[in-house]
Amino acid sequence: MYAEISAAIQSVKTVGELAKAATSLSNYNELIAAVSEVNSKLMEATAVALASQERQSELLNRIAHLEKELGEVRAEQKRAERYSLFKFATGSLAYQLKTEFEAEEPPHFLCAKCADSGGHTKLQPWGSRRLKCFSCESVIQTEPDPPAQPRSLISRTRI
Repeated sequence: MYAEISAAIQSVKTVGELAKAATSLSNYNELIAAVSEVNSKLMEATAVALASQERQSELLNRIAHLEKELGEVRAEQKRAERYSLFKFATGSLAYQLKTEFEAEEPPHFLCAKCADSGGHTKLQPWGSRRLKCFSCESVIQTEPDPPAQPRSLISRTRI
């Protein structure tokens, strides 16, 4: 950017010097050479200015892209603040909607695996003691299974 400004200033100075010199030129060929030099300097300055404008346009596009990304990150962070990590009796983990947000939507859990990688998948009931994530296919056991019932001796004996 400074190079472009410096080149433009130098071109203006050269034009001024040539204009002063042109009044004292007695030879037409010298005048043509001076005009040609001025044109050359102006073309260089124009090229530098165009390159500067192109770079500025690229930077503006990059800024717009980064601002969009920042907005998405902030929205995801705001959504994540609505949940807290919950540990079930089985030791399994899921994100639970905080109680202060239950007026806005029903209580639910998010898959910890998906949420940690940027997803937002609500867990669905899967049997009586399990929740399933239909995005990553994880199954979370929420309660321990009841102890197995021993078979009675009567059913083992043959009559």
